[in-house]
Amino acid sequence: MTRSILAGATLALGVLTLGAALPAAAQEFGGVRLRGPASVLDRVESVGQSGCRLSTTNVTVGVNRALGAGSQARQQLGTDGSGGCRPLVSTQVTAGVNLALGSRSSAEQSIEASGPRGLLATTNLARGVNFAAGSRSQASQRILSRTGQ
Repeated sequence: MTRSILAGATLALGVLTLGAALPAAAQEFGGVRLRGPASVLDRVESVGQSGCRLSTTNVTVGVNRALGAGSQARQQLGTDGSGGCRPLVSTQVTAGVNLALGSRSSAEQSIEASGPRGLLATTNLARGVNFAAGSRSQASQRILSRTGQ
């Protein structure tokens, strides 16, 4: 019995170690392949001399809910992080949750976000949950996530 517990613990530890090592390896080898290390260095130096940040992260999250019978909820949300600078790395997350949970309830959600495009890498993630439950309830959702030039 103890041998199987020890084997299970060893396997779990191995899976955790592998799970931690793979993202680190992906970061080392991922991204845009440039022609040579000198071009990467030139871009890093040009951003440093321009006064721009090396990385930018924009997060926009909206939660909208109509819970009672016959209730209505509307949400409009917008962010603009596109500024004048282009960082080396840009990350943008846009997410929304829109719920119409009462009978004859109505929920409308609109989220717009814009951010800069990174010189070396850009990650853009947009996700939404749109749910209507109850007789004659309705839910509509619009999520727009843009990266600039």
